Amino acid sequence: MLYTTGMMRQKRVKRLGIMGGTFDPIHKGHIALAKAAKKEFVLDEIVFVPSGLPPHKNASEITDKEDRFEMVKLAIKKFKRFSSSRIEMDRKGICYAVDTFNGLRKIYGENTKLFYIMGMDSILEILDWKKPLELFKLCEFIVGTRPGAKARTFKRLLKFPPLQKEVDKIHLMELKEDISSSEIRKKLKAGKSAVKIVPGVVLTYIKEKGLYK
Repeated sequence: MLYTTGMMRQKRVKRLGIMGGTFDPIHKGHIALAKAAKKEFVLDEIVFVPSGLPPHKNASEITDKEDRFEMVKLAIKKFKRFSSSRIEMDRKGICYAVDTFNGLRKIYGENTKLFYIMGMDSILEILDWKKPLELFKLCEFIVGTRPGAKARTFKRLLKFPPLQKEVDKIHLMELKEDISSSEIRKKLKAGKSAVKIVPGVVLTYIKEKGLYK
């Protein structure tokens, strides 16, 4: 059967969630945010993108990138449609989100809609990032807020004039978990248990490598 151009079925747009961060270490809060975003916003896949060298930090402040990348791979291994990318790991110098998303756009093409999944603290600092308004042209944002903070966060975002025009690209999602990687590092350094908030396979890796002592 012959089809004219107008009759041809349009190719479905893929919805891809991007989880960025240092993941130092990755914890159950990260996993919960990714799972919730995938379900609520009907995402086809979640790609975890560990930072190589994020802005405002130096290499001595964060765990070796290969260790962080390995912990991410271990944590997401059992989840279907979860994967990891080295796009920032293999880049030299500081990693800026706008450069990463320009790179992801080239990799996945125009037929993929990108969603940047992040925590509340990140979105409130976004105007200090490199070319933040260009980033809004490349993706939409899914922001995980702390319990009871959803409405308050939205009101704070609206105070920034540049974001008022982009507010339809910011989607807030309230989470039950409120876990901090910095608090986990303090726990582990103090010899306390983090078994309830860090995947077991990640804790095993941390112990074997002697991290966060």
